[in-house]
Amino acid sequence: MKSRRKLSNLLLRNYLIASIIMFFIFLVFFFGTIATWVTLYFPINMMVRKENSQLVAKNIITSDYRATYVKEILNIDGWIEVLDKDLKVVYSKGHRKINRVVYGKEELYNMLVNMEFQDVFTEGTYIYSIAYDEDRDFYLLVYLPNNRNLNKIGKPFKFVSVRVFFAMAIVFYIIIFIIIMITYSKLTSRNLTKPLKELMKGVKALEKGDYSTRINVKSQNEFGELSEAFNLMVQKIEEERRLKEKSEENRRRLILDVSHDLKNPLVSIRGYSNLMLKNPKMNEEERAKYLETIEKNSIRLNDLITDLFQLSKFESTDFKLDIKKENICEFLREVIAMYIPNMEEKGVEYNFYIPEKPIWVNFDYYSMDRAIGNLILNSIRYNSSGTTIKIFLEELENIIKIIIEDDGVGIPKNLVDDIFSPFVRVDSSRNSKSGGTGLGLTITKTIINKHGGNIFLDSDINKGVKFTIILNK
Repeated sequence: MKSRRKLSNLLLRNYLIASIIMFFIFLVFFFGTIATWVTLYFPINMMVRKENSQLVAKNIITSDYRATYVKEILNIDGWIEVLDKDLKVVYSKGHRKINRVVYGKEELYNMLVNMEFQDVFTEGTYIYSIAYDEDRDFYLLVYLPNNRNLNKIGKPFKFVSVRVFFAMAIVFYIIIFIIIMITYSKLTSRNLTKPLKELMKGVKALEKGDYSTRINVKSQNEFGELSEAFNLMVQKIEEERRLKEKSEENRRRLILDVSHDLKNPLVSIRGYSNLMLKNPKMNEEERAKYLETIEKNSIRLNDLITDLFQLSKFESTDFKLDIKKENICEFLREVIAMYIPNMEEKGVEYNFYIPEKPIWVNFDYYSMDRAIGNLILNSIRYNSSGTTIKIFLEELENIIKIIIEDDGVGIPKNLVDDIFSPFVRVDSSRNSKSGGTGLGLTITKTIINKHGGNIFLDSDINKGVKFTIILNK
């Protein structure tokens, strides 16, 4: 703490001195620059943005374009052009720097697009604006020189643009700033050089891609804290790099899986439809068979596209949940009731353990319905008759647990870690032919995470699956 106070006092003293000097220099620079600029320049590109500016086409257009007020435009070396419905220049006033006879439709469209969210648009050495008269069906174009000045005092400096003027002022200010910083660095170098060299050594190692590098600055002052922060940063960068590589690999796999899952039903639909077109005398039995296959593949395509859209929506940072305080017990009863006919049709047994008392939780009803429904539907779809599905709701102090398990075919342990990734399926029982899109569990996990919760899977082949959802109360 003692050395920290010494370093702090030294830095504080130098900062105070540098700050006072820089403050006075800034005042002189700021007010001097502004005063000089106001005296010498009054930029056109600022004037055109004034309300009701007489330099903007929409403010001066009249049905009789020959009576258009152009005095201010001509005073600053600008000009106007009038285009008829065929985009031909039928009238102009002022000394035109660009001699045009006719405009192309695409060219005019691009000019209008550039002005879509503003009254004027700057392009190169000109500022232009466009207005349209619906009654007389003509366009009025106003061209103005860019970065000219309106103040007569500034005319001798017309070859020095406002941008160049400010650039020169900033360069001057930067030179003064560099001189002061050099002086400041000389004053503080004795106390800062050694730890800074150590830090630079670590930075260079990091720049070369050595994410295992660590800095060891044995100091009780701020440099010691900086050393710890640097080491923590490198550790996080290394973790982020691994996550990025995994994310990129998942993205590539997702593109391949989407392409594969879209291609198969499309090929089938195209093949059968082509066969029916080439054989108009096909009997009704064969035609019905082919139409049924086309319909099944169309449904699969629609399900896949719908799930892809849902996944993209839920993963979007712009997506906001419609959070409301709901009775989670009543919600689960309603969701389960929707799937009981499916269970009975499949011959699946079921047991539910849901408390009678209300338990109030903040969640999005629609999204949570989709998340829980995916898990129940998977247990029904991918298991055979006689499988038992159990659903529990357990209330703890600050959280609730929703457990959905079955004693069906299960999932091998080597797929447990990746089962929530898109298009991950168990080949023997959970393949694309069973009707799933391979995105249900991914959507479920995304929704649960959006709620600030988490979902875990405990499974083994031939021992069923157990999903545990944890939500904050």
